[in-house]
Amino acid sequence: MMSMSALVMQARLRRCGALVGLVLASCLSACAWVPQQQADGLRHAALKKALAQIAASVDLSESAGYALRISSRGQMLFAKDAGLASSDGHMPIDGQTIFELASLSKSFTALAVMQLQEQGLIDLELSLSRYLPDMPKAWEAISVHHLLSHQSGVPDWLNRWPRSRLHEMDFRALMQQLAEQPQLDFEPGSQAVYSNTNYVLLAQLVEEVSGLAFADYLQEHVFGPADMSASSVLVLAPEQLIQQALSYAEAGKIHGIDYALVGAISQKSPMQDLQNFMKALLSHRLIKSETLDLMMTPHAVLEDGKRYGYGWYIGQFGGWASMTTTGPAAGVGHTGRLGAYRSALYFNRPRDFQFIMLSNGGAFTEMLLVRFLKKTRDALE
Repeated sequence: MMSMSALVMQARLRRCGALVGLVLASCLSACAWVPQQQADGLRHAALKKALAQIAASVDLSESAGYALRISSRGQMLFAKDAGLASSDGHMPIDGQTIFELASLSKSFTALAVMQLQEQGLIDLELSLSRYLPDMPKAWEAISVHHLLSHQSGVPDWLNRWPRSRLHEMDFRALMQQLAEQPQLDFEPGSQAVYSNTNYVLLAQLVEEVSGLAFADYLQEHVFGPADMSASSVLVLAPEQLIQQALSYAEAGKIHGIDYALVGAISQKSPMQDLQNFMKALLSHRLIKSETLDLMMTPHAVLEDGKRYGYGWYIGQFGGWASMTTTGPAAGVGHTGRLGAYRSALYFNRPRDFQFIMLSNGGAFTEMLLVRFLKKTRDALE
């Protein structure tokens, strides 16, 4: 039988051994971290060079252009402003240039709905008609969840009607038209088909529940808290007009008409505001972490096979994004296309990665967007 002193000595040796093990493990971990940092640094340097080559391959000095920001792990990997915001050649694009976000507006509309859901003012499973009683009787089975995830069956009238029919059409005029054609494309919840009309209805839902005009709600509860001082819905303040990037850098109207519908489109923001928005969103100043999880969870598979959450496409980063159907994805994104405007915002939470691009050059700058995004994804995965 060991003496007490021998037992004490043995315990000390065990503790000493454990301490040595911890120190050794820490050293090994640190040694592994240094090569990982070096590898990341080499990848980032190669990516910057490749992106700069893409940017240099086109001359946008006298044409429409873009603003691009790519960041990872808190570092700006690439920032580029190119081209003109207007055809007179006096206003080059920069971080303060205001662009139409087009369908990227949907992410902000969904955020507004989820803020009201957090407050207990909206139940996602309740029928839309509980909040908007003037909806067609054929729509009684449509829930807020169905609208957010494009499972309502409401036709995408913004793309089916001729553009001229949408000139100055507001929500009331839209509902008058829909009252004559209330039929759904499918039973709510049975399919998922992307429809701009869903998000026009959600904007009206925000107005009804909050008691504020949709633009005023976003200003008070999203733009203000997120330091998006130059953002607006539908119209710009007179002092902001000179900062607006015009479609194809020459025309004031999109498709030659005045759009009046909000929620699916019609938000205007500069690059700096979107960068501020991402900081506010990811630091949970706008919604709780669990609410963002819900928005980033796949709720539907669209007709083209893409997954959709609430206001976000799921799985836009290849291997970066979790393709689970039961939990939140790692990465999400949304794009926008209206007239010559193209917008894209993608982010990945675990990697602290963001890709934001705004442009006013139509198909040409859309091609550049695809090249920038593919090069970034291929280099970092």
